Amino acid sequence: MDGDRIVLEEDGTEVFYFEVDDIRHMFVPPPRDAFSKQPYVLMGQSVVDRMLEHFRQEKGLGKKRHKLVLLMPPDKVTPGLARECEEAMDRFTATKVRDNINRMAAINRRGLLMIPYAMMFLVAAVGMAVIFGSEMVPGIPPVWASVLSEGLFIVAWVAMWGPLDTLLFGRFPLLTENRTLHALESTKVDVRPR
Repeated sequence: MDGDRIVLEEDGTEVFYFEVDDIRHMFVPPPRDAFSKQPYVLMGQSVVDRMLEHFRQEKGLGKKRHKLVLLMPPDKVTPGLARECEEAMDRFTATKVRDNINRMAAINRRGLLMIPYAMMFLVAAVGMAVIFGSEMVPGIPPVWASVLSEGLFIVAWVAMWGPLDTLLFGRFPLLTENRTLHALESTKVDVRPR
């Protein structure tokens, strides 16, 4: 076989075929080899990383079934190896999902902690912008007063961007990763001799 293959079976199951010499390469990236015909080795990725990369680009991921077929040298295939691989994949995905949930909680905390400081800065900057814009400060030419006023309005809203971006959008990459991890978790594993 030349490289990893993805085959769609009649029942709609997407089957990933990987030639693997060492079962550890399922989770541990092999050394990058530019002359390898195996894309995961060529890119220095583990089999799981290669599958997750494919899942990130796939639409309707939750509706599909997946299967991983590891093609190994016959002397390295042992009874129960497929079950061990599925259990290891379950532990891997459960740990990564839990880590991502903890990261999302930390993102929320960080965003909520930044809001009061950003609001104080917003109030101060808008207040100063209003003062400069109303020509209450003597001795400043109207053009410079207008520039300062508009500049302070912009700075005030830019200061709010970080906390709002964190609260509103900071979790999306982790949610996407959890979706791919759940697809990986439900993937069946089969180990076959080459």
